[in-house]
Amino acid sequence: MSTRETRYSAIAGVGYAFFVSLVTLGLEALANIFYTTPLVVSPVWAIIKGYWVSLALILVLYGLLILFTRPYRSEEMTSYNVYFRPAQRTVIYVIIAVAILGITFDAYTGPLRTRIGVFIAYNIIAGVIGGYLSAKKR
Repeated sequence: MSTRETRYSAIAGVGYAFFVSLVTLGLEALANIFYTTPLVVSPVWAIIKGYWVSLALILVLYGLLILFTRPYRSEEMTSYNVYFRPAQRTVIYVIIAVAILGITFDAYTGPLRTRIGVFIAYNIIAGVIGGYLSAKKR
């Protein structure tokens, strides 16, 4: 594992962490139109508070995001599998980190400006952790 691969994985992880969090919040806002639920990012927080609709939406979204990076059967037989496996590993580790660290965003009830800062901070930390773990496990 080179430091360059680790840095690239961490940068990709940070970008993907922001993507996962924003898509999750967007899906929650869309669901809020039909069924009033609070905006939740972490499935762990949804379990703690008993927000079962939010939990189901988040888990389906995470499953689809992981499934999206899974190589197709024809790609498994070709050399493209070399590119998709590390990406899938990065996606899995980043999603796990976002699910755990998202509790900080959900639990904080302070001012909006600070809440946005917590959102940015936990996404950066989750992305770096997920990217580092995916590079380390190669």
